[in-house]
Amino acid sequence: MKLWQKTNDVNKAVEQFTVGRDREMDLFLAEADVLGSLAHTRMLESIGLLGSEDLANVQRELKNIYRDITAGKFTIEEGVEDVHSQVEFLLTQRIGDAGKKRSTAAVRAMTRCWSTCGSSCGGRSGRS
Repeated sequence: MKLWQKTNDVNKAVEQFTVGRDREMDLFLAEADVLGSLAHTRMLESIGLLGSEDLANVQRELKNIYRDITAGKFTIEEGVEDVHSQVEFLLTQRIGDAGKKRSTAAVRAMTRCWSTCGSSCGGRSGRS
């Protein structure tokens, strides 16, 4: 499962070259990813992009996932791109569409920021 992939298959040799051992290395980031998501989802709720019921469900399951990580029970399944995708997969599996809102709302927040602040959003020009 790749959050960014739509309908085209990726060449396996290209994927292996670009992704390599990312899933293994991402296991080291799992705790930080979940802790960041706990904070991020609270912020999304505070600005109205996540409802209070969805927040409660997402927070509960993120805490359960965190416990799995610290207990050594968390893995990134074959075919899942990275830790963030695995966490979203688990959230969606456990609580339905509310599990996707962590990422969807982030995109909406960035879009809202850019439409409100323009190129000065976040102190960056938006151009490389």
